[in-house]
Amino acid sequence: MAAATHVVGLRAYDTQSGRIIPNVLQRLILIDRDPSKAAFLAFYSRVPMQTTETESFTWDVDQYLALTDLVNGAVADVTQETVTVDNPKYFIPGQLWTNVRTGEFMLVKSVNNSTSQVTFTRQVTALNSSGGTAAAAIVDNDTLARVAPAVSENSVRQNTQTTTPTATTNYAQQFRWELGLSRRQMKRRFETEDELPYQRMKIMNEARMALNRQFLIGEKARYTDDNGDDVTLTGGIKKAISTYSWSVGGTLYEYEWDEFLVEEGLRKGSPNKVLFCSTNVILALNQMAKDRVQYSVGFGQGARSVGITVTEYMAPNGGRIMALEDRYLSEAFNGIAIGVDMSELKRRVFSRNGFNDDLHIIMGTQDNDDLGNTDTLFGDMGLQYGAEQHHFLITNVEGGAKGIAVS
Repeated sequence: MAAATHVVGLRAYDTQSGRIIPNVLQRLILIDRDPSKAAFLAFYSRVPMQTTETESFTWDVDQYLALTDLVNGAVADVTQETVTVDNPKYFIPGQLWTNVRTGEFMLVKSVNNSTSQVTFTRQVTALNSSGGTAAAAIVDNDTLARVAPAVSENSVRQNTQTTTPTATTNYAQQFRWELGLSRRQMKRRFETEDELPYQRMKIMNEARMALNRQFLIGEKARYTDDNGDDVTLTGGIKKAISTYSWSVGGTLYEYEWDEFLVEEGLRKGSPNKVLFCSTNVILALNQMAKDRVQYSVGFGQGARSVGITVTEYMAPNGGRIMALEDRYLSEAFNGIAIGVDMSELKRRVFSRNGFNDDLHIIMGTQDNDDLGNTDTLFGDMGLQYGAEQHHFLITNVEGGAKGIAVS
């Protein structure tokens, strides 16, 4: 028989051995059959997983060409072709634009980026007695709307116009919990159950809620700790949102809520979003007495499957909001709700060179002289949230009401 390897100090073990229980996140959210304790994590566990080769990961956020721009200065003369605009880079020769107020169609002839002036062929749909809209005086801050390219019979190559993607970065974060029990804890029995499964269930629950908190409200950071070790923190969805954020300041009125959804909350990305709510927002939505449907979203399979109740609201533009409570938001950030386009999310896992660090359990990690038992729950992962404009944040909600505020 081969001689055993003798070591002094911490037990050495093969991290790729059969003592690893891989990919436990799906089971973690079902620990006590109550996904609402960590509602965001429950839904986040269902998004695609993608590995990253470093603890820092980057993705590109792109968008389409701007659809409108504003005139910067009145043009009273209907024959004047030069118009000053706010963003001359939006314009290239050969593109049709229309004045939203007057209905006049104009074709771009040339652009001077240094002076912010665009030279147009005015009233193109009225030329040669075409019967279109004639030129009219242009006033300051008139809105010009992009239409389409228009070229002549003998057209030549046109300039390319596109946008430059913006690189966005987040970090993977190392999460670790020790499921450690002394020898006596493993032997002890309470009136209703053994202490061993109780303590393991409790630690797993704490891990689930901690992951939920980090992915919801965590702030991205990288620093060196007191031991000189590198630490990376993953940014959560709340901290990522900057474009569509609404401080309600008290009562959430039905008409204002509908207007926000149409103009901002559902403006970008999927028209169907999940709204993770604190209790104040849940109550406000119910106090609006809007038409709504309740149903259950299932998690897990077979006998261990559970459901979480959500309330669906239909926005005036046909978009849908699936609202549910996240208990952490209720307890720590009551009055806020986070609208998430789940199709934008990815769960990035730092796994490489044979190490799969999706959330997993490594069994038997106690010291070699420990008579008890320790299992380690470990993961190295971060949140990729896509384009932040596809999500929205509402804050300072204290109640809800039908109709509109009366001043």
